[in-house]
Amino acid sequence: MAETLRVERSSSASVRAFSRGEESVLLAILKDAFGVFADIPRTKATLSSRRFDADGCFVAEEKGVPIGWVAATSLPRDKWFVIRYLSIRRATTQTQIAERLLAEVIGYVESKGPEFLRATTPAVQPYVEAYRKFGFKPLRRDFRISWQINDVPDTGDSRLETEGVSDETMDSASSIFARALSPYWDWRTEEEGGIAAVAESFKQDRSRGAKWILARSNKEHVGLVGIIPDYYEPGVAWFRGAFVLPEHRGKKVGSALMSEIARFAKHLRQREMIAYTFSYLDSLAPGALLYLKSGGKIEAEYLQLSRT
Repeated sequence: MAETLRVERSSSASVRAFSRGEESVLLAILKDAFGVFADIPRTKATLSSRRFDADGCFVAEEKGVPIGWVAATSLPRDKWFVIRYLSIRRATTQTQIAERLLAEVIGYVESKGPEFLRATTPAVQPYVEAYRKFGFKPLRRDFRISWQINDVPDTGDSRLETEGVSDETMDSASSIFARALSPYWDWRTEEEGGIAAVAESFKQDRSRGAKWILARSNKEHVGLVGIIPDYYEPGVAWFRGAFVLPEHRGKKVGSALMSEIARFAKHLRQREMIAYTFSYLDSLAPGALLYLKSGGKIEAEYLQLSRT
């Protein structure tokens, strides 16, 4: 890992450890700093999850008032970490605070003897530049894409047979999901601890209200698609993605799955759905391309950055 940079402390702000009970304050800072870029529901879920380590979260204060924060969260693989949520009120005039927060959280991660460290941030300044100063380099892009359900084109395939994932089909569905991630999402499978861990995570997704649809063609599974209805607010779903098995790609299965989930979403009284998906730095990944072709619109862009 690269050495932590020394940061001059000329700002009047101080940096301290996070205290339980401050979660709502941190969410307010994140929303104030990023507006539409902030994903409050998912951040709130992370703060209450086992991946969140209170000791790895740091808060910047000015005259006793919290104005910024950052956190290092663990990945399922041992000694793998992600730095996220770097956010500061009036960030363009508080760049030193961003650097001080990063110095603190990187020092914490390095005390754990990390084998892997990356970061994620909205693709806006001064945050990207702050990460660059600590040796981080852009690795991938992430997009938030949204759809108005009525705008998804009907490109269904009459040969496609669908069924909701049930207790009886859960094992099969989780296996299909894990296989359908390859090869584009192999980096995520590695971060999550391997194929078995990804399959288990898929099963746990039901506890958040996820509803998945399995698709067959000629009695053979070809892929699946899912949403969590009312996740962001009543009528606004978290689109969990459309996934096609490698051997069935290039047959317009993805487009048919998008039509299917739109019909299903309408049945569940959803008017909009939102997805987060990755892409390459210099080109669109197949999933992002499918989503844009199906009427989705990019609302925000983020960067994944790596540090060597």
